Amino acid sequence: MKLIFIFLTLFLFACSTQKHQPSNFEGKLIYSISSKMNNPNENDSINHQIVYAKDSMLRIDSYTPIGKQIYIKHIPKNKAYILMDLGTEKVAIQTIQDTTSNSDRYLFEKKIGKDKFAGRKAKRIEVTDTAYDTTIIMNYLPEIPAKYSTAIEGMPGLPVNYSLYSNGLWLKYSLNTIEEKELNIDLFGIPSDHRIITLDEFIEIIQN
Repeated sequence: MKLIFIFLTLFLFACSTQKHQPSNFEGKLIYSISSKMNNPNENDSINHQIVYAKDSMLRIDSYTPIGKQIYIKHIPKNKAYILMDLGTEKVAIQTIQDTTSNSDRYLFEKKIGKDKFAGRKAKRIEVTDTAYDTTIIMNYLPEIPAKYSTAIEGMPGLPVNYSLYSNGLWLKYSLNTIEEKELNIDLFGIPSDHRIITLDEFIEIIQN
């Protein structure tokens, strides 16, 4: 009985001292992007993605062949815009709210071991993308909420090493830098020199 009592005491103590899972994060994250056709180059911005997170706000700066794109989102409201400079004018494109769920697309199986990304130990997880019948070992940080990423729905933390299929290629994203710091709320707003338009209006602009 004494051994059972000791075991239960230790078990309850362990449960009560588990780390609290934070609901928010504030800071800057920098990912490198690579593929079989595209290897990271420090002098080429197209190989990087910058993520800014502040409580319920998210901003993702991406660099594409047609220029820089800024994605800003109010997470609880699921309301987002894409900011672009079209040369003749600057626009903020209203994105259509995604009412569908990809929760069944990915299957997860936690794996033993950790790998270091941006100076932090990230847990391993086996992810199966059922849309492409592909299984890949990825990594995530459980101490940062997954809501600050638009990739791999259902991940139990922020994905820091993951792959996505796009335009016929698997793109690998790896977290290089993480800075926990206070950010200016203006980073997540629509600049006054941008005109708010719908997706249909944007398509009409680029077709003309």
